[in-house]
Amino acid sequence: MESNATNPAEAVPTAPGGSPTAYNHPLLQTQHEPKPGCACGVLRPPRKFHAAIGLWLAVFLGVHFLIGLTGVNPDKYEGAVSLLHRSLAYLPGAVFLLVFLPMLLQAASGVFLLTKEGLRYDVKSCNRGGKLRFFLQRWSGVAMVAFLLAHVASMRGRGLTQPGHWSALASSGAPDGAAFAYTASGFHPFSSPLMGTITLVLLLAGVLGTVYHVANGACSGGILWKIVESDGGKARLTYLSAAAGLALAVMGAIAWYAFSLAPTAHVALASAGH
Repeated sequence: MESNATNPAEAVPTAPGGSPTAYNHPLLQTQHEPKPGCACGVLRPPRKFHAAIGLWLAVFLGVHFLIGLTGVNPDKYEGAVSLLHRSLAYLPGAVFLLVFLPMLLQAASGVFLLTKEGLRYDVKSCNRGGKLRFFLQRWSGVAMVAFLLAHVASMRGRGLTQPGHWSALASSGAPDGAAFAYTASGFHPFSSPLMGTITLVLLLAGVLGTVYHVANGACSGGILWKIVESDGGKARLTYLSAAAGLALAVMGAIAWYAFSLAPTAHVALASAGH
């Protein structure tokens, strides 16, 4: 008489679907621990807003540096400034809407995030570049705000006490190089050689710090907005951002030189009696 009992050692577990081999599927045998997700929490929306505004300001920075590059040739700079002002004449309020308002929103959102995260090193990085880059991003943001305030005050705020500022910048290629000389004077606000040297060093540091903040912010912003999600995509975005940052740094350094140390800048300043 045969027994219907089954040897327990030979029993094969049966999946809910009825297939005895379902539990041996390769995908089930090679499971890995899931990657930790973003822990931004309630700070995710303001971070995404900050990153989006920052992308627009990155475009502005590139255009700003391109105009500054023409400073190596004062005549071309005069022409570029004249073209810019003629274009803006057809767009009243464009400078405020396209430049100053985004800057204010970027600064406000950045200050809000800093109040939540502080400036200490040991703060979560949300898997967007590591703690060091996250730390430098916050400090470069503070340095950038200080630099922009000084830069704007030097280049435009003086127009409040010197009405000739705007007419100088709209000089349509005047032979005396009014726009070039006035911009160069913004890089040399002090008559003291020591203060002048300190100012130029701080201006160059501000340019490079701003470039780092913009380039690194574009990289982390692309990850935050999930423009790239794979490890390979994140690596390519990092290299692309680094290359763009290097290009901006070179452009900014050349523009800085054109209005600070270049012989043409000193000639223009001497001719203007500065």
